[in-house]
Amino acid sequence: MTFPKFMNFVARIEKFPDPMRRQKEVNKLMASLNEENYPIFENDSTVILLYKGKVNSVEIIGDMSEWADNIPMKRIDGTDLFYFRGIYEPDARLNYWMIVAGSEFPVVDPFNPYKSMSGFGPLSELAMPKYARHPAFDAYIHGEKGGFDDLLSFELPSGALPYPHDVYVYLPPNYDVDNGFYKAVYFHDAKDYIEFAVTPAVLNYLIEKKEIEPLIAVFVNPPNLHQPKFPNRSTEYGLNDDYVKFFTEEVVTFIDSKFRTITKPVARLVVGDSYGGLISLYIAFKKPDIFKNAYSQSGYHSFQNGRIIQMLEDSERKDIQLYIDIGKYERKVGSAFLPASEGDFLMGNRRLRDVLEKKSYDFIYREYPEGHTWGNWRRHLIDVLIYFYGMPGQGAQK
Repeated sequence: MTFPKFMNFVARIEKFPDPMRRQKEVNKLMASLNEENYPIFENDSTVILLYKGKVNSVEIIGDMSEWADNIPMKRIDGTDLFYFRGIYEPDARLNYWMIVAGSEFPVVDPFNPYKSMSGFGPLSELAMPKYARHPAFDAYIHGEKGGFDDLLSFELPSGALPYPHDVYVYLPPNYDVDNGFYKAVYFHDAKDYIEFAVTPAVLNYLIEKKEIEPLIAVFVNPPNLHQPKFPNRSTEYGLNDDYVKFFTEEVVTFIDSKFRTITKPVARLVVGDSYGGLISLYIAFKKPDIFKNAYSQSGYHSFQNGRIIQMLEDSERKDIQLYIDIGKYERKVGSAFLPASEGDFLMGNRRLRDVLEKKSYDFIYREYPEGHTWGNWRRHLIDVLIYFYGMPGQGAQK
């Protein structure tokens, strides 16, 4: 909804001496809101978010506050309407929650139908006017999860790591009826990429639309995902050489033995987000004879004060191709549990970019006005799939 004079509306009704008249005007405004005209945009860069209720206070926490600080919403005096006015890039896409006084947990914005999923549940999604939603997510814009129905499931036994792993495999349409061989993309954080990034549905969409060539996707799940137990994704993805051995020797060998994969390093891409972005880059760096291509989404490259950045700077250039992206609203990631010196993922990725340029690596680097969430990662995964696997005319690089 474009409402260039919302603040004039606030100023006007606050002049009414009768609180009942103020509330009547508020009720009229709220009755006019629906899925098509909320959030309210004053212009391409200014947004109004609203909360209506008889409560003492409402705050916002989200990408706009780096998930570190609560932003108070302002109540219109004499009414039950709270509002927040924010200024962001016209193409920004930000996730957020509302913290309502008296509620035990944060809640999604009750007026905003757009949501994306996370390990903490659904998050409200603010898409500024110049942000373009991708049609691949049309069935998931209200926070629906992706499913496992069309995936093959395997358990790999202990080996380089002393415990088993669940692995899920996506096969392209017509795999069973043609005799071709396929490139393969490997994902860390399997269940998150399946449920929150809805990757199998994205692959089906892109293949059906002939935007990418048919391919095999492999999803490797860490132990105790989203649980405070050990081992977990942190112990695996924190530059763990045993995990690299497990991934490049055991997982890849299993997939190549069971499916019709192209076994050249150039035909493999490894993908991960955050900690998973860190280990994806590390796998390509350590094993370019297995993975020539790596995609790091919001990678935790500041881990151990940028240890991987220093490795890259101190070593000979490897023959790998990298794709790296990061959100501009990732300056305080994990502020509750990561060292303060490592939480600025944006600057960590910029440091990585500078070293890659200095060493003349073959890489793509992108920054987006988004935060450290799956709404960011699922959308830009599409760009990278097209970059590496695009059909002629779609930007394919391979």
